[in-house]
Amino acid sequence: MSSQLRVAALQLQAHDRSDFPGRWPAIRKAVERSLAGKPDLLVLPEATIPGYILGEEPVEPGEIDRAVGELAALARHFGSAILVGFVRIEAARRMNAALLIDRDGSLAGHADKIFLWHFDRRWFTPGERIEPLDSSLGKIGAMICADGRIPSIAATLVDRGAQILAMPTAWVTSGRDSAALENLQADLLAFVRARENHVPFVAANKVGGEAGIARYCGKSAILDANGSILARASERDEEAISATVEIGAPHAFTRPRALAVPGRAASTTMPPHRRVAVAYDQTLVTERARRFLDAPDSFDDAWEIDDAALASPLALVEARLHGMRILRCASDIERTWCERIARARCAELRCYAIIAHRPSAEIFAIDPDGAILTASSPQQPIVAFAIDLPRTESGELAPSSDALASLERVETLRRKGIR
Repeated sequence: MSSQLRVAALQLQAHDRSDFPGRWPAIRKAVERSLAGKPDLLVLPEATIPGYILGEEPVEPGEIDRAVGELAALARHFGSAILVGFVRIEAARRMNAALLIDRDGSLAGHADKIFLWHFDRRWFTPGERIEPLDSSLGKIGAMICADGRIPSIAATLVDRGAQILAMPTAWVTSGRDSAALENLQADLLAFVRARENHVPFVAANKVGGEAGIARYCGKSAILDANGSILARASERDEEAISATVEIGAPHAFTRPRALAVPGRAASTTMPPHRRVAVAYDQTLVTERARRFLDAPDSFDDAWEIDDAALASPLALVEARLHGMRILRCASDIERTWCERIARARCAELRCYAIIAHRPSAEIFAIDPDGAILTASSPQQPIVAFAIDLPRTESGELAPSSDALASLERVETLRRKGIR
């Protein structure tokens, strides 16, 4: 049985932590305006209370408690649940957390950010628990920002009953183009998280900048369980978005595995730096073609996988932790989603992919950043690209933010939580 849930995301103008007392009344008013639309659930950005870049100064617990109390009163008045990013203080530790306030104003629970990003680990302690939050709306899978880069976090939440994924976030722009505020999660991974887990996804981001060292890309989004956009905010404006999503009964994952693992000899004897030639019909790649393309090498150390493993948020995590650095898949997935999912896998697992797309008879390759390296066409059925395996050995996405180490840590947390 499925039911409808009205969800909203409030995209807020970023503020410096020191400006929070003066900024809070405007945030509260924006929350009131959003709640006037009677959403079942309203999501606010990461560290809305009191700010993301904390610096070295201590956080005043009373300031946080007062703001939370005011949100609880608003939730009770309007009959809407609120998921807000806030600083959670426990003894001497501070956690970057999401707090769920239920529709009656009670505090339903919190989720702590697990994959800390760059400098936020200087003042935050990483979370140690992956569980959905119980509420009058059902089970909500709360994640915070960079947690969305680790596929097994969202999958674990859904596996344990989450019917919707909700993310207070602070997606920063890559900075490569000041006119186009790019972010891998906003532009790719959020869509894949919804589709691969078969649940709706809502993310609330910030706009503007914070402390002179972070610029946010906006693009708060509400996606359905197929990964399609129901509502999306702009890159630069403070605004609220809302949509109605369908949520179903909780479901557990099956965990497909990679089909074939390369032999030990192939895995250990292949050169780390090489140039390979590929085609949908690999018989076209003759020695003569290799000479012309200066691509003499092979990819015999690739792991052969099928669509079930490619589409699973869990299967290739296991393969990656057991040594997969190149994957090869003959895929029947619709072309756009095949590319999106394959790009996501390479970016989050730090590996290469060679995808033979059967419906289009096209082959394409992806690097460990999730970028398309090359793709064939009817006019160019043979393409070549370079493999640089040392790129797969480092999971560092930002200083002190190692995706491979986080994959291993999340697997440990998953095993601790198996019931």
